Amino acid sequence: MRPPPPPRLLLTLLLIACGPEEPVLQGVPAEPMLAGQPAAADLAGGTASDPTRPYARREGVVVDVHYLGGRSYTEHRDALADQLGALREVVDLPAGAGQRLDFERGTAQVLDDRIYMLRVPLPEPMRRSQALEVLGFPPYVGRYVTLHREYRLNNAWEFRRIRLRRASAEDELVTEVEAWHHVPGEVVP
Repeated sequence: MRPPPPPRLLLTLLLIACGPEEPVLQGVPAEPMLAGQPAAADLAGGTASDPTRPYARREGVVVDVHYLGGRSYTEHRDALADQLGALREVVDLPAGAGQRLDFERGTAQVLDDRIYMLRVPLPEPMRRSQALEVLGFPPYVGRYVTLHREYRLNNAWEFRRIRLRRASAEDELVTEVEAWHHVPGEVVP
């Protein structure tokens, strides 16, 4: 026959059994941490409760690529011209890929009245996360595909591809961003 457990062990088991029903982590706030953050619709210029609110570019955003990508060119022509400057040239692209619109401060490609690509040279070389933020994207801390002279994000924020071009292979700072909302002719499973 086994001897009875020592009283100290019984006391410890009793204290554990009488604890809170759910585990409590020290230092974790009771409210969700992102509760004060703007919703994705707010980042895009509207709100979930009022999607008809007129577009207004957020403070600190140079060109709102996140908002403009995939939108109607005719409906957002003024916002595009306001952010990229005057239209310099319109070039018809081969193989039915639409038109390339060259502005003073960037380039857009349009097919069937949808802006599917925006290329924006940055005002100064900057880090990846800062470059995305000045183009209207939320902060990103995940993994990038690192290539010879660019960083790439695939399938992020409803964009098929975002290319962040670097000045050189040794430099981490980004000088230009090219964002493809979708790629015309690409077969998506």
